[in-house]
Amino acid sequence: MAVHARQLSPALRSAIWGMAGLLALAGAWQWGAVAFGPFVLPSLAETGEAVVRLVATGKAGPALLATLVHALAGCAAGGAAGFLLGVAGGLALPVGAMSYPVFTALLGTPPIAWVVLALLWFGPGGGAATFTVAITAAPILFIATLQGVRSRDRALAEMAQLYRAPAFMRFTDLVLPALADFLIPALATALAFSFKVAVMAEVLSGADGVGGGIATARSHFDLPETMAWIVLAIAVLILADALLLAPLRRRRAERGAPAPFSAEA
Repeated sequence: MAVHARQLSPALRSAIWGMAGLLALAGAWQWGAVAFGPFVLPSLAETGEAVVRLVATGKAGPALLATLVHALAGCAAGGAAGFLLGVAGGLALPVGAMSYPVFTALLGTPPIAWVVLALLWFGPGGGAATFTVAITAAPILFIATLQGVRSRDRALAEMAQLYRAPAFMRFTDLVLPALADFLIPALATALAFSFKVAVMAEVLSGADGVGGGIATARSHFDLPETMAWIVLAIAVLILADALLLAPLRRRRAERGAPAPFSAEA
């Protein structure tokens, strides 16, 4: 059995262990439903029926699309800002020294505070959710990028500068490889936080999306539907991670570095 397990590709082994983790979570969920009753935690069957109902009635599609747009747009905008400032801060000490405490303060600010401010600035709607996601994702990418750039091989950087290598070549051959080990986990964290913050902002702002569906289900005291919305949001997050970040992890692993969160044993 051990020999056959080792013959499986790392990606397949990672998928198998991932499914095992989800099955363990489902088992714990069902145990909680039996132990505490439906008024605390609905069963898997009740939640599954609610998921089917939301999909069949056409409520799930537009809501999931709205949340996906809020999360990805905010993550892209905030992530790009954090990445660019992180690169600048890693290459220029004054920029990094000035930016680091600012982004640390942003990272330490509770997202709920940004939601309240965004509602005052933008009013109810999707703008508040997108802004909150962006301001949450930016510090994550900034700190990871800053650390990645500063971890580059200084001796090689000085040699490249001595031989007057083009700036673009120095960036692609020296800076980007150092960034990969820091950026890929940071992107996964930022993506997960983006969905959580987007749903929270939608609940509080009344915007369209999964958060709006959760708010409606809560007002009706419909716990199975509330859990169904959560399951759908997590499913979309896992799909987005598989489509956007899993190829980066595989490519990094093929180049000799272990992919984060992969099952190599």
